[in-house]
Amino acid sequence: MEGGAGCDDLTAWELVPVWQCSVVRRRFLERGSGDETPRGGSVCRILIESDATDPLCSQLLPYPINHWTPLTMGEGECDIIEGVLEGMRAGERCEVVISRLESSSCLQTQELRLTLQLHSFTPGRDSWEMSFDEKWGSIARHKQKGGVRFREGDMWGAAHRYSLATRLAVTLQRVVPAEWDPEFQRVCSELHANLAACQLRLGQPHNALLSATRALGLQPCCTKALYRRGLALSMLGEFKQARADLRRVLELEPASKPALQALRDLERREREQRGQLARAMRASQGYEQAVQLGERQRVERKRGERERESSQPGL
Repeated sequence: MEGGAGCDDLTAWELVPVWQCSVVRRRFLERGSGDETPRGGSVCRILIESDATDPLCSQLLPYPINHWTPLTMGEGECDIIEGVLEGMRAGERCEVVISRLESSSCLQTQELRLTLQLHSFTPGRDSWEMSFDEKWGSIARHKQKGGVRFREGDMWGAAHRYSLATRLAVTLQRVVPAEWDPEFQRVCSELHANLAACQLRLGQPHNALLSATRALGLQPCCTKALYRRGLALSMLGEFKQARADLRRVLELEPASKPALQALRDLERREREQRGQLARAMRASQGYEQAVQLGERQRVERKRGERERESSQPGL
């Protein structure tokens, strides 16, 4: 979103893209100044005004309410507030509505209203302006924060952190020193494998399959990626390929309980599928037999009618 786009009409609501299972809308209440907007690394001075007693405030906003506070863009403390700040200019103030969704069904359950004011911010830098060490450090921070989000059960937030890290890693592919390459490949593989874990939890087997396959392209013996690709394939009904991945995990880690359990679950699903197919075939055969019997009965009735007509004396 561009900073000026929302300010042309101060009453227009616009959606804010966020990774969390929430719907976020904003509308501008006060115009700002200048053309610059916060970027990665910008330190923003913000004021969040809301009902501090609302339980959603403490759940969604890790910042003081009704007090000025600093926020560093790209550090991942709160994806919602960072998303709202993108495109804002210094001095702007906007109204924000956050519709909290249930992660399991994404049905709207609660709503939080607040106002956000951006007083000022320091210049940030795009990825092309960062040095190798800065990017590598940022990748490590995103990966660490993704792990924290995952352990807290915030799959959307974790996926967002891992995705940001993989995007930065892409910009380093051609400039990685030779001595760093093994470590770079390992970290990138772990990022894709971790992203696959989030996508599985979010019910996105197609995306998980792609992420796990990318991880295996970097580290073919990554058991986490093999296991998660096996789960994704199983969810997609590709049982033969899923079994191959899970058996490969057991070749590399014979004591892997998750892989053993996944294989048992796979065999159970295959049995259920075969049973459903057999029942469907029997039902289909029964239907065909019923149709054939009905047709024979119809033919016999017609024959009987003709015989009765021919046996009657002519008028």
